[in-house]
This record gives sequence, structure tokens and C-alpha cells, in this order.
Amino acid sequence: MPGCVIAGLRATRWLIASAVIMQAYACADSGNDPSDHPAIDPGGAGTGSGTGTDQAASPDQSPVGNSGDSTTRSAQAAADSVGAGMTGLGDTGRNPQQDSEVATGGSDGSAELDGTNGLDGSDDMASASDGIDGTAGSSGPAGARPSDDMAGVPEGMDGTAGSSASAGVDGSDAADDAVSQDGFPRSQDPVNTEQMGPYAFESYTDGLDNPAYSSSIMYYPTDAEPPFAAVVFAPGFLATKEMYTEFLGPLLASHGIAILLTTPTTTGDQPAARGRDLEAAVEQIATENTRNGSPLFGKLASDRVCVSGHSMGGGGSLFAATALGDSLRCAVPLQPYQPFGSFSRVSAPTLFLVAANDTIAANSSNSVVHYRSIPDGVDKYYVEVANASHTMSMPQRGSHYDVQSKYMIAFYKAYLEDDDRYLEILEAGSSDSALSEFQESH
Repeated sequence: MPGCVIAGLRATRWLIASAVIMQAYACADSGNDPSDHPAIDPGGAGTGSGTGTDQAASPDQSPVGNSGDSTTRSAQAAADSVGAGMTGLGDTGRNPQQDSEVATGGSDGSAELDGTNGLDGSDDMASASDGIDGTAGSSGPAGARPSDDMAGVPEGMDGTAGSSASAGVDGSDAADDAVSQDGFPRSQDPVNTEQMGPYAFESYTDGLDNPAYSSSIMYYPTDAEPPFAAVVFAPGFLATKEMYTEFLGPLLASHGIAILLTTPTTTGDQPAARGRDLEAAVEQIATENTRNGSPLFGKLASDRVCVSGHSMGGGGSLFAATALGDSLRCAVPLQPYQPFGSFSRVSAPTLFLVAANDTIAANSSNSVVHYRSIPDGVDKYYVEVANASHTMSMPQRGSHYDVQSKYMIAFYKAYLEDDDRYLEILEAGSSDSALSEFQESH
């Protein structure tokens, strides 16, 4: 037993090796036996307890904390809360047991007190925080020494107890309302797939010049909390960005997502060329996040970008998804045109939103072929809107905006913002009477 106590007292406070940790716990289990201590004029007992602050723990590391020098009392884990932290309790300082009732010129008493280090955050917590090491309690002053010729004088008075050490503060346990470090998912917002979302929005064109395409316009939310995920879009054959500003721009921006609508240098460009336009537009998102004077300076999550397009632009989105690979969050081709095209190298989650009565980009030779060519290991959805035509996404001749809004917003929220609440909406497509066909693969 004395060997256990000495080893525990002399262990390094800040970085304790695993062997010493186990020895300290063994000492705690055995308890302190008064008979193990010689007659000592003692200092007073010290106690330590308290709370401190946490430091962010890396999600891929299991928290490993340091034990205190004395008996450690376990913290109560908030097991029913994801992200629950643990409160560390300070150790009790040791008070050496005295054997004699009368001091005879005893040596100075001393209080040997060490507070505990903060305990770790819970292992169950994805972004738990490790408790900061508690500050060691200070030792009490020496007890008063009785005179050598004063028989029967009481022993020295107890020293003042050491100050308590601070333990780690709990990690956040508000799992339902919390967002990750980069602001996603926005689980504090109610689920909403309406055509007009909850946020106000604006648009701008200044500073968006890019030699890869003719022109562009950015729509973005003005009263949502940044950062914003983003979508880049290429139009259909002979179309310009203006043909999509009444529907797609307001739709995404009002749901907290920025969207850059582009016009090709030549409106007759084929899908592969429109794919290159989209690659340049993805780079433009990163530029807008760092460009001085940009309304979105520092507000864009440039690693959360999706490509989209209509008709030939939809075919272009599949070419861009092939080229950009895993750097892309997702792809949303709307009634895509690229007859019998194969896109087996697409690795980003993909939503095909198509029209049952499309006679321009017939599904049998376009979207169905495209969908089947993407590997089954990639998350993909085939959503075919009943009684809709090739122009359903164009406001001048469009239709079924509520159905399109429902599936587009659900997909973007799930795959751009990591909000799993919207997966339920996507997966319920098989029973949606507004659809003529629905398929999914994961």
C-alpha cells in the first residue's frame, strides 16, 4: 500500500502513462489504512472539486484524460444526450494518519494535496471536448511545532487545506439544436420544401466576369446565417440565365443556398462544353468567397458545391460531375440531354428530375440511360414528374413547381447541408401520386 501511494503522488501531473494510471486506480481501490503511516505531525486535509473549460476534441480521436494523484470519483456521463460531456470531480488530498496523541518535538506537518485533472468528454460524443487539466491544489502550511520541553502539549495544528482543482466542463448536450463546426446541418430550421423558403434574398452581377462563359448572376440569402452552400447552373439549348431567374434563383436563395446562373459563350454549345462552363463556375464560387468587394466575401462554404443544369445544361452537369469527382457534393440534372451518354465515373450523389412527357430529351434514351450508367454504390434518385414536359423548369412555359421544389430542396438539404431529416421526403417518392416513376439506389 505505501508503494502505491508514493507512486501516485510522484506521477507526472500533466502526461501520465497508462501504467501509472492503473496504479493510481489500484491505490484508490485499496483505500488509505491508518496503520500504514508512521506518526507524523500532519497538515490538514485538502479537497478539490470544480469545473473548468473544455477544448475541442478531434472527432476521430477517442478522448484520453489524465487521472489525478489521489482517489478519483467517477463523473456521471450524460449517456442519453449525443455530445454529452462529463464533469470531472477533484480528488481528495491526503491527510497522513497520526499515531500519537501527544507531539514530542514533532517535525513540521505538511498537507500533501493534488487536485485531479479534468476528465475527458464522453466517448459517445462526435465533437466532444477533453476537459482541461485541473490546477493542482496548493499544500497547506506546516503545523505548529510544539516545544521539546512541553510534555502534553497538543500536536501541531492542521495546515490549511489546499485549493481545489478545476475539472473539465461538460460538452454541449443540445444535440438537436447544435450545428457542426462549419455551420451544417441547419437542424434548428424547420423542415421546409415550399417553392418560396423562409429567407429574403438578393442578386448581383458585378465582379462575376469569367472568360469561360458569357455572363452570370448570383442569387443569395440576405438574412440566413452564413456560411452558404452553393449551386452552379447551366441553361438549355439556345437559353440564357434570364430564363431561370424567376424560378430557380429565388427558390434556392430563399432556402439559404446561393446559386450562380450562367449563360454560355455560345447558346448552341453542346453538353460537354456546358460541363466545362460549370467547372469554371465552381471555381467562381471559391473566388467569390475570397474576392474583396464580393457581397459573399467569407460567407460561402466553397467545399459544399453542387452542379446543375437544364436540358443540354443537364447533360453538362453530368460531364462536370465526371470531371470534378469527389470534390463535388452532388449533381442535379433537370431533363438532361445527352442521348445514350454513359457516366459511369460519376461519384457524387445525383438527382435526376425529369418529365414524363418529355419529347425533346426522351427519358428512354437520356435520363434513364444516364441513371443506369452511374454505379449503384453512388446515392442516386430518379424522379419523374407525371404530366410534365421538357420545359417544366422554365417559368415562361413551366409547371409543377411545387413538385420540383419538394424534391430539389429535399435533395440539396440532405446532400449539400447534411440534413438527414430531408432523406425521409426523398425516400417517400415511391408513394407520391405526383410522380409517374421513382427509383433510388444507395
